[in-house]
Amino acid sequence: MSTTTVIAQVVSTPDAALETAGWWARRFGGLPTTFWRLMAGVGAARLGFVVVPFLAFWLTSDQHYTPVQVGWVMTAFGTGWMIAMPLGGWLADQIGRRATITTTAACAAGSYLLLGGVHGLPATIAAALLVGVGFDAYRPAVQSTITDTLPNTDRGRGLALLYLVMNLSRLAACALGGLLASGAGFRWLFTANAAANLGLAAVAWRVVPAREPRPTRPVRARSAGYGCVFVGFTAITLVFYTVHMQSMVALPVMLGHAGATPALYGLLLALDPLVVVVVQLVAQQWLTRTPTLLVSGLGVAVVGTGLALTGLSPSLGWAAATIPIWVAGEVAFLTAAPAVIATLAPADQRGRYFGIWGATQGTAAVAAPLLAAAAAGSDLLWIAGGISGLAAAIGCLALHHATTHRGAAPACLEGPTA
Repeated sequence: MSTTTVIAQVVSTPDAALETAGWWARRFGGLPTTFWRLMAGVGAARLGFVVVPFLAFWLTSDQHYTPVQVGWVMTAFGTGWMIAMPLGGWLADQIGRRATITTTAACAAGSYLLLGGVHGLPATIAAALLVGVGFDAYRPAVQSTITDTLPNTDRGRGLALLYLVMNLSRLAACALGGLLASGAGFRWLFTANAAANLGLAAVAWRVVPAREPRPTRPVRARSAGYGCVFVGFTAITLVFYTVHMQSMVALPVMLGHAGATPALYGLLLALDPLVVVVVQLVAQQWLTRTPTLLVSGLGVAVVGTGLALTGLSPSLGWAAATIPIWVAGEVAFLTAAPAVIATLAPADQRGRYFGIWGATQGTAAVAAPLLAAAAAGSDLLWIAGGISGLAAAIGCLALHHATTHRGAAPACLEGPTA
């Protein structure tokens, strides 16, 4: 049943509410209360997710930095982000999931306030580095908590729901962030993000178990097939994020030069999570029944070609019309990918595996600004992104063929857990 059908039945018949409840229960029911409370905390934190997508726009329009200076600041943020994910994963395995989430969220809150109050390029670069270290450092611990607490049959669904919840909150944050920046000023965005991260810290302290389950026996080393799949898929993920990161690095600069106001940019930015929510709700059954690596390959190919269409847009209207294309690819890739890592990771090293895999985001956040600065506004940046996306898709197909015909990977790679 599609989302449109559900809405139509709610309007047309008094009994539709019961069927709607059943529709949601079939997709999202049966998960423990701890999971939903943690999702509420993550969702609250993501309501404050207004600094990162607005950072390049803020540096350009409010701080009046040149594209090269923006590139340096974004590179500093990416450097911190690259450190954050492995650090957060290592901490999750060493000091526990709860302590990691609360500590990193609280540190992130302080770094956002610092970035909003500094002046001058050197201080801004240093503050951006700290923001990068704090940003998303809690995610490996959250993903590990989901994997720890849910049975194998629900892990893929739980990790996909984490992605959905984060984007529901980001949808509201993007629209409200643009209005807040236009009315009260950009620095209020930093305050809102700090408050939201403190909220996540408080929720995690209450709902995440103090001790996560540990294996009763030492975990044996994974087979070579597992390791090869993990390394190969991590490399593909790096390509995906490097291409996708241009939506936060080069695209805001292009839209700003095209005449987009902060409010209009916020609305355009809100198309990303809006399409994520719609596509994930409508296509969830297909996404969870199709082989994971095929879904990932389709996703990275669509992201590359779709962003090329947006980056080469002759007008703001064309850009708005093409944004849903690459966002649909984002949904496909990021819905399927975490379930792969959850299955490949040994029970006592889940934080590290999620952290190493998640470090591709930070690495891409370093590479993407450097590539954008090297391109200096050239259309070559978007063309290269499209070609890279197609090449990564071929890599996914190769991994799928190898795991299907040689048995190098677990069964989850042949079809995500639903």
